[in-house]
Amino acid sequence: MVEHREVVDSGDVRSETRATSSRFVFSPGQIIAGILGLVVAIIGIIAVSRGGIDDSLNVPVVSVAGTDQSAMLGLMEFAAGLLLVLGALSYALRWLVAFVGVVMIVGGVVLGAASADILQDIGTSQGTGWAIMVGGIIAVVAASLGTIIRTRRSVERV
Repeated sequence: MVEHREVVDSGDVRSETRATSSRFVFSPGQIIAGILGLVVAIIGIIAVSRGGIDDSLNVPVVSVAGTDQSAMLGLMEFAAGLLLVLGALSYALRWLVAFVGVVMIVGGVVLGAASADILQDIGTSQGTGWAIMVGGIIAVVAASLGTIIRTRRSVERV
């Protein structure tokens, strides 16, 4: 919300005119990115808590929301979710949502096309990669949605 006040002189010395304007900028993509960020962060927290961080981060592989994940992938998801929520706080940070979305798309495609050895090293499955890619696509679409701008101006005599 941006508010601007200005005092305008009038011909009459006994009175003063005050003009006030305010502007509200909002994007529906902020809500989508915020919800997506919360979901991704929660899935990451669940994966970390089930997999544990006391030993190797890629073992054991646990099932979270229908996907196979290790604690290492859960930590990455938690970080991505926090960045999405941060990007959703302001329309000016939509670039952050788009950046995280692109990283998720690339990471999802890499995991989806990875060999069994790579998947075992990371502690995940190909299905998890495709799910991450879909989340990235949602984030990029959310970042590209338009804005709703509401401007209000009032003039009053003081």
